[in-house]
Amino acid sequence: MTGALGQLRALAWLRWQMVRSPGARFGLCLAPIVLIWLVELVVGTATALTQPAFVAALQLAPAAFLGFGVLAVIAPLTAGGGNEIVPSSQLVAFPVRPRTYFLGGLLLAPLNLVWAFQLLALAAETAYLTVQGNRLAGAFTSSAYVVCLTVLGQTLAWLVVGLRQSRRGRRAVGILSALLLATAVVVIRTGQGNRALAASPTRSVVRAIAAGPGPRWLVTTAVLVVAAVAGLGLGAGICGWALSRPADAAVAGSTALVRRRPGRRSAVAELVAVDRASVWRAPALRRGGLVLAILPGLAAIGAAVPWQSLVILPGLVAAGAGLLFGVNAFCLDGSGAIWLASLPHDPRLVARAKLQVLVETVAAAVAVVLVIGSIRSPGLPTAAQVSGIASSALGCGAVVVATCLSMSVRRPHRADLAGPRDAVAPPGALALASMRLALPAGFVGLLAEGLSRTGSWWAPPLLAIPVILLSVLWLRRSLAAYAEPLRRSLIVQTVAAG
Repeated sequence: MTGALGQLRALAWLRWQMVRSPGARFGLCLAPIVLIWLVELVVGTATALTQPAFVAALQLAPAAFLGFGVLAVIAPLTAGGGNEIVPSSQLVAFPVRPRTYFLGGLLLAPLNLVWAFQLLALAAETAYLTVQGNRLAGAFTSSAYVVCLTVLGQTLAWLVVGLRQSRRGRRAVGILSALLLATAVVVIRTGQGNRALAASPTRSVVRAIAAGPGPRWLVTTAVLVVAAVAGLGLGAGICGWALSRPADAAVAGSTALVRRRPGRRSAVAELVAVDRASVWRAPALRRGGLVLAILPGLAAIGAAVPWQSLVILPGLVAAGAGLLFGVNAFCLDGSGAIWLASLPHDPRLVARAKLQVLVETVAAAVAVVLVIGSIRSPGLPTAAQVSGIASSALGCGAVVVATCLSMSVRRPHRADLAGPRDAVAPPGALALASMRLALPAGFVGLLAEGLSRTGSWWAPPLLAIPVILLSVLWLRRSLAAYAEPLRRSLIVQTVAAG
């Protein structure tokens, strides 16, 4: 493990040297400080809660811990074992150990913005549970839980990666995933969510945190620590096994027959078709898109989100959809960007095609979560709530699309997107991009939710219309920037050759 730590330190330093922008470096250094500050803020709210809110927070503690566990498992699964500090295709000539890949995924886990938000929720719940007890002991148990679930999630992800190297393994993983999804739907639809939560091990963790130092706390914390340490060794071994297994998917894919698509009526329609196919054929984007379409809807059904709360959801979902590929939309062309740039069509059509596919992706994600979430929303919505939901969806979607296109034009990145672990941008750039998408979209959603509480149906559109108009102007500026030959050549060179 010592040699793996040395390699991890070298790769982390190499990635840091590859961050050329002073602003990006400053943002990466500032992020941990901001996270610690936010943790202190949420911990300080424990003494300011009213008694009803305090009781409700305690009741939600097992669900909050279970939610973090689910996220810790799903996030590395969608990334094919976890994010990479440096793409493995650039390290072929170097003897990087499997343990280094495993530890690298653990190191980059906190760069997930949703992971950070879940950590804030756990910090708040821990503070509520220990408001009259030993806060240090509770914080240690919660930290052990976070580390344990993160390690076990990475281990499970690498096990799935190894199984999927063969056709039989892919079938087994697909069948098991379908069974788990069907079980979740049945549990939600039959109203057995409380029973499932009562049987969750997170209740034992919550009770140990609330009890403080004692036999229960000692046993629970020891189990978490031992599981985390065992997971490190087991995960490193499974990662080595997964990386050493020969894959038959590449062999089968290289000999598969592909039917020629019919020609489109216009150049922009042809470009849009190519971009849609590029999104679906990239394993990382395809897997992320499926998760984005399924998980928010299941969460909305399971929680029976009220109509008023549905106003906030479009901002969060739109930010996730934009992060799928929109923050670096031109990477869909890859090495084919040079070929596309040589074709006799208006160069601006390439940006328009990317914009259309991005709008479709964001709109589809928002529509799915709103339609599914409205199935179990109690009662009928008021006119103000319907107006708030529509205004939030349009306003947040416009902000996300405009931000994504601006980032794609001004800060492109090289991304192959050939494997399940490939990302559209480096880890640090993705972390900063997630903040740039989630914060303004969430702010617009919160404002729309507040205006919908006034009971006036015309109040939310007063917010959405200026936001949409400003986003359209921002989009026009981005398209105009792409029309400049120097900027366009820089984008083509970056996404094609790095």
